[in-house]
Amino acid sequence: MSACQVCQNEPVFGGPSAARWLGPDGKAYCSMHFIGKFGHAETLVKIDSFEAPTKTQPPAAKKKAAAKGKAPKEVTA
Repeated sequence: MSACQVCQNEPVFGGPSAARWLGPDGKAYCSMHFIGKFGHAETLVKIDSFEAPTKTQPPAAKKKAAAKGKAPKEVTA
């Protein structure tokens, strides 16, 4: 399984995604970069050597916001 060349050059979302589609320019792309570059009207040509991963990682857990304390009802000086 090869990696998307755009993901390798510009790692925005962590590790590179698997390249599933062959673009009209002959390069391999993941779904996101293929659609971003060529649009939805372009014919999808699946890469023959692509195999879907058998195990995927769960999405990263979101960080919880810090607990907000209640404002004091009375302020004494």
